[in-house]
Amino acid sequence: MKHEPANPFVFGQVIGPGAPFCPRPQLARSIRETVENRQRLVLQGDRRVGKTSLVEHTLAEGDGLLVSIDLLGLASVEDFMDRVLARLEATLSSKRALTKHLPPDMKEALSMVSSLRIDLPFVQVEAKPVKASTVMQVMSLLARVNEWKPLTVFFDEFQEIADRLDEKAAPHLLGVLRGEMQRHSRIAYIFAGSAKESLTEIFTASPSPFYQSARILEVGPLPRDAMTRFLDSQFLSGGRGLDDGVMEAIFSLAGDNPNDLQQLAYHLWARSAPGPLGLTELRAAVVTLMAEVARSGERVVGNATPNQRRMLFALALCEGEADVFGTAFLELAGLKTHQSSDQAIKPFLKGTLAVLEKQGSRVRFRERFMRIWVLARVLRNPRLLPTGIGHAGQWVEMVRPHLAGLLQ
Repeated sequence: MKHEPANPFVFGQVIGPGAPFCPRPQLARSIRETVENRQRLVLQGDRRVGKTSLVEHTLAEGDGLLVSIDLLGLASVEDFMDRVLARLEATLSSKRALTKHLPPDMKEALSMVSSLRIDLPFVQVEAKPVKASTVMQVMSLLARVNEWKPLTVFFDEFQEIADRLDEKAAPHLLGVLRGEMQRHSRIAYIFAGSAKESLTEIFTASPSPFYQSARILEVGPLPRDAMTRFLDSQFLSGGRGLDDGVMEAIFSLAGDNPNDLQQLAYHLWARSAPGPLGLTELRAAVVTLMAEVARSGERVVGNATPNQRRMLFALALCEGEADVFGTAFLELAGLKTHQSSDQAIKPFLKGTLAVLEKQGSRVRFRERFMRIWVLARVLRNPRLLPTGIGHAGQWVEMVRPHLAGLLQ
């Protein structure tokens, strides 16, 4: 009996080596050149656009070691050191077949990774500032490992150092790191981040220790034709065929973010059988996806004040088209002043209710399908907004037919 292949679509996580992956040849070439020449590279782009997967796929093969350190949610300088050591330890542990044959002096050096994690005085930075020498000790381990195997260090969400640490700890850590990395001429460093303004400032502002220390590349959405070919080929691997109408609807709903496209494709595969797939199957997939989003969406909306709910509903309609402090948006949301709009937005930018993010002077939903879930509520009941829906952009009319199952 022939078994159906596993669902090939992955979302919400790093797409590891061996999993289906839509290539980015030019960016991959830049990453490989950075590693070969032991240089520094910054990858900036929106969240979930595939920066981490790109790095890990590109560097999966080769003689060197890749140490990937995710700094999202960084809490302190101690937390930074602990993350570096933990990832270094995990990387070395995965190479035990190689490390067991090391000469004694290198084994002693690598044993410091575990002992240093135990011996470092991990206390709250407010209570006892971390000495620069302690950070330098952690960074020196990278140089020691590099003596054994060529090393690439990948700091993901690097801007969290500037964004989350206090005004004394952030420049302290950045300064020490810059000083140590200047001496690591044989280590390749790659930095990535989704907060474009703060990440760019680290590498372009003259007061920053990292000023002009790395080349910056933009990681944007995958070209639609490349992503279309990828989706088509993966569905065909399971005997599923998409017509042009379904493919167009997928892009209308999911946009051009690779993670969102894979998330919708995952549910379409899961809710269908081999054979031609049409809009009926796609709508069933959307209903399933929205039921998952609703678990967090209901909590967000349920805990919101009336002003906060109206602001969310209005933003779902006008994201990208309206200034949230402009007269037209305030009127649509039933908010009277700039201050009331600002107060309505704040709870959704940080903490457990963080469903929005700032992009320059604009505000948008962090997750596209959360926006669609909120939009479905407004389309189902236009009276949720004081002035009704009115004209809210072509996108609303484009996605409305594909939300039929949610509007009943």
